[in-house]
Amino acid sequence: MGLFGRKKKKKEEEERKISLKPYERVLLPPGAREPTITTREYRLFRKTEKGKLNWYEKLTRLALRFMKIDPDERTRAELESVIDFTGLRIKPEGVMSLFATTILFFILISIALIIIGIIPIIGALMLIAFSALLGYYFLKYPINHLKAMRIEASSQIVLAILYMVVSMRISPNLERALRFTSANVSGALAWDMRRLLWDIEMRKYYSAEDAIDSYIVKWKPENEEFAESLRLVRDSQKQTPERAKAELDEALNVILGGTKTRMKHYAQDLRLPVMVIHMMGIVLPILGTIMAPLAAVFMANLVSPFHFIIGYNIVLPIVIVWFINNTLRKRPITFSKVDITKHPDLPPRGSFLLKGKAVPVLPFAIIILLVFLIPPVLYFMQNPTLLMPPMVEGEYVAVNDPNTFLTLSMSALIILGIGFAMAVYFILSNFQAIRIQNDIQKIEGEFELALFQLGNRIAGGTPTELAIEKSIDDVKDLKIAGLFRMCLRNIRNLGMTFEQSLFDKSYGALRYYPSKLIKNVMYTVVDTAKKGVRYASESMLRIAKYLKNIRETQEYIRDMLSETVSSMRFQAYFLTPLIAGLIVSMADIIVQVLSSLGMYLEGMNLDAAMGLDFSLLTMGAPSTTPPMFQLIIGVYLLEVIILLSMFLTKIEQGENPTAQWYNTGKMLIIAVVIYFLIALATTSMFHGMICGALEGLGIVC
Repeated sequence: MGLFGRKKKKKEEEERKISLKPYERVLLPPGAREPTITTREYRLFRKTEKGKLNWYEKLTRLALRFMKIDPDERTRAELESVIDFTGLRIKPEGVMSLFATTILFFILISIALIIIGIIPIIGALMLIAFSALLGYYFLKYPINHLKAMRIEASSQIVLAILYMVVSMRISPNLERALRFTSANVSGALAWDMRRLLWDIEMRKYYSAEDAIDSYIVKWKPENEEFAESLRLVRDSQKQTPERAKAELDEALNVILGGTKTRMKHYAQDLRLPVMVIHMMGIVLPILGTIMAPLAAVFMANLVSPFHFIIGYNIVLPIVIVWFINNTLRKRPITFSKVDITKHPDLPPRGSFLLKGKAVPVLPFAIIILLVFLIPPVLYFMQNPTLLMPPMVEGEYVAVNDPNTFLTLSMSALIILGIGFAMAVYFILSNFQAIRIQNDIQKIEGEFELALFQLGNRIAGGTPTELAIEKSIDDVKDLKIAGLFRMCLRNIRNLGMTFEQSLFDKSYGALRYYPSKLIKNVMYTVVDTAKKGVRYASESMLRIAKYLKNIRETQEYIRDMLSETVSSMRFQAYFLTPLIAGLIVSMADIIVQVLSSLGMYLEGMNLDAAMGLDFSLLTMGAPSTTPPMFQLIIGVYLLEVIILLSMFLTKIEQGENPTAQWYNTGKMLIIAVVIYFLIALATTSMFHGMICGALEGLGIVC
């Protein structure tokens, strides 16, 4: 049917073309296709729309094949609103079907496992409880995705208002301002604005003003100051020129003031989460580790190293990750990150540049890991019982270790090697990228002054080339002077125009200064310069003022977060490794003392003499040796340092993977060294003293 349908459609199209009058036909050369007229916004929008389905969209479609469940009216309305905002290619029925299918699937699996005899009834109930949690996560995924999308979009709202204000000052045309802004912002907000423009072209809205009205209603519940700034921008086109300028200035002040207020409240609210993370990440493990050696000795038959690994290295980090993500989800992202992906000197991922050639980092990390791992691996291969005590008839057997300090040192070398290897990988693969990023951030901070100086020179009637040359003298001590020097060299040596000297693909100065902010501002300046020098100078001075306000807001936010950031940095660099090292030494001392005391009491047969039964609390061989306990605590330390670094970077800078992993590398080096030294120093100091005291009582340690 599809084949005949296509033939019929093709025949009707040919008949329609024949029926056209000669002057109505479009004559095309042989082999040419009829042109399709589409806008840039539509092409970008369709490119996003036709992207691959994500995992959630695939799961909802798969669930609809098994069953279809209609949600109630309230849930349907909520899901449709979320789908409309996020653009997820799902249906409300698919979300409900996925929720029900997930629970039903796990129930059937649990019944099958019970019948086969693989798991008991308690295990099946735990599996069903897990399915309920997983189903609830799937049910709430669209709403959580909406929150994440709004937060991501919030990182661009200050720049969006800046670009709209600049465009409206040059030409008070709302649709032109929307086009300019959607072309220059990035991420979720760019996609959202391009969809708004497409809706205007498709006559969903009769004008840009109607579209902005709808956009204000859409964003008002999430970000009231953004909605208010959009309203001021919209109303400015109906005002007199002077009044319009005042409203546009007010629009930027509103968004900056709102950002300050949001971050102030967030900084105040951070005190409790930081305290909770400190308690859950440090204090709670300390309390647990004080009890852990006692459990390893008194309850050796019930508690094994596997239980400690599950508790410390899996469950506790997962809880901390959940709490950190929950705290970060509430952070109002204020400014967009620096994009350095197009910088010509940026090395490929996982490598660094050495004399212009990319060198992979992984081999260096592996070499360092092997250097530290080979001695302890050989040592424990020769003495495996020192790491894992042997079991005879279901009970652990005590192993005499003549040199506990050496054994603990070999165990600690494993953690030291893993920490150093990870640190080397993170630092070498990111140090050049972070240097480029810091340079661009510094240049963006200086750009405001340079733009003001250039605008002043041009406002005095100085030609562009001469104004750039004089501006270089004004900012010669700043990094931004390199941009002007490169621009002037292109104009003089290559005969380029001001626009070409900046944006040329091969020699343009902005290739080495890939800041989206600088690029968009210079694009605006070049665009206004086509209307006249006076317009260009005015836009430069005005943008310089706006950039100054934005920079002051950034400094204010950094100031508010400084106390929290300093506290967490001290916690990551010093406090956490110090306490972890003390825990390891305490565990070694407690296990050795209790084991020796247990064997001494067992030899005296006190239970028979006193008529008591000590079989449930056997003070014999511990289930977890000090070297194994050290490995568990050491891995936990590495996990906590990585989590604290992630939390610290995202609080201070938002989403910045380069800075996050570079800071993680630096923290790991300092933390594992402090941990290694504290663990060995305290063990050697107190172990000898306590063993001497026990030997004085006649107990061999």
